[in-house]
Amino acid sequence: MRLSGGQRRWFAGAILCVALAAFAAVLADALLARLRPTVDWTAWGGGPVLSERGRATLTDTSGTVSVACVLPTESPAALPVGRLLRAFAQASRDVAGATIEIAYVDPRVEVGAAARLMAQGAEGAGLLFRQAGRHVFLPERALLDDSGTAYDPAEAESAVAAALARLSRPAGVEVGWLTGHGEADFAGTDPVRGFSGLRRALENEGCRLRPLTLDVSAEDGGIPVTVGAVVIAGPRYPITSAERAFLLDWLDRGGRLLCALPEAGDAGLGPLLERWGVRAGAWPRRPIRRGEGDAGLTDALSAEHPITRELAGKASIAFGAPRALAAEGRRDLTVTPLARMEVAPVPGAAQTNETVAVMVAAERGGRVGADLAFRPGRVVAVGETAWAENRNTLNHASANRDLAVNAIRWLTGLSGSGARSGAGVLRVGQDAQAWRRDFLAVALGVPFALCLALWLFTRRRG
Repeated sequence: MRLSGGQRRWFAGAILCVALAAFAAVLADALLARLRPTVDWTAWGGGPVLSERGRATLTDTSGTVSVACVLPTESPAALPVGRLLRAFAQASRDVAGATIEIAYVDPRVEVGAAARLMAQGAEGAGLLFRQAGRHVFLPERALLDDSGTAYDPAEAESAVAAALARLSRPAGVEVGWLTGHGEADFAGTDPVRGFSGLRRALENEGCRLRPLTLDVSAEDGGIPVTVGAVVIAGPRYPITSAERAFLLDWLDRGGRLLCALPEAGDAGLGPLLERWGVRAGAWPRRPIRRGEGDAGLTDALSAEHPITRELAGKASIAFGAPRALAAEGRRDLTVTPLARMEVAPVPGAAQTNETVAVMVAAERGGRVGADLAFRPGRVVAVGETAWAENRNTLNHASANRDLAVNAIRWLTGLSGSGARSGAGVLRVGQDAQAWRRDFLAVALGVPFALCLALWLFTRRRG
């Protein structure tokens, strides 16, 4: 079959367009594989759906709560936060909780009303919650994403729920962050290695992080009774035997501890964790299988424990290179593996799909103490510190932030758990390998189909 000059030019142009489309698809595939973007369907699904955590907050709230929305009309949070507040008001009626009264004030138009609210506790643009003489002010930035330019439905619901909880818990909850052993800094704002995302999430929940230094010579060891839980995040230098002995006694009296292991060694925490049924890195002595970019996603979460119950089956957790944790349950100790990951098989061995725990929760009944109420001691051990760094807690493609908040809530005894928001807001993305597989299929399959269609069309015309 011979083609005319016009047909050849048309066919060459079509082939060039297909080639350019394939090249653009390959570039998009490389970009998507590196960035791992996710899709938030909240704006497509109508009104906001409250999470289990938000509903639990309303269950614990009673009376009448007045909410003044002091936002200018051009604020990116003005319209969506109104829908969110109405969702809270409707949910409060469904669970027979507090009665929520909502008022909207544009500070640029209603100057007098805005001034009265300023005198009652408002500190600028934001939300003012009032009940029985108490007030909590939520600034506008708490409703926006980290850039401060777009409304973030997950942040907003978490912040509103925390504000409602603080009305009935004015003193809040203190979480001690251990220092003095080269631990990570919870005030760090580095977008990769910092912990500002975790700090913001806990502050939204009504928790206040405070630095803590152990002092075994003091009666309380440096842990005040106001501290509901202690976090040990990747110490580089070992804790002393005296400090470990105090922590063990404190845990036996109802203390609560979140322990994230360092990259190498156990910083003297091994004997403490063994007393609580957790052995770090003792088995198996093989590295955790990692995905693209030295990170791996796992959705193997416990559906039985309160920390992971609401995330199991619908969320992925990102880890870097966590240590394996062996859980050993005992008669007086309940030990639950919370998250599992695959391990690299032994070279030449036949076994496949072997998994180990990388996050474990343990609970033991406490004894009455003078400084702590009668309550069970609790420990959460994680095989690495990177799981709570900004690279993961600020990335909505994984549920690391939700997992960290759930762990602190369980340790401090706060009610409710789950994702920061309801259906369509928890954004679970694919890992780099999945993006590359899917988009390479598109980059190769679509051009091939177009070329085949052009060839058939040209042949029929010829």
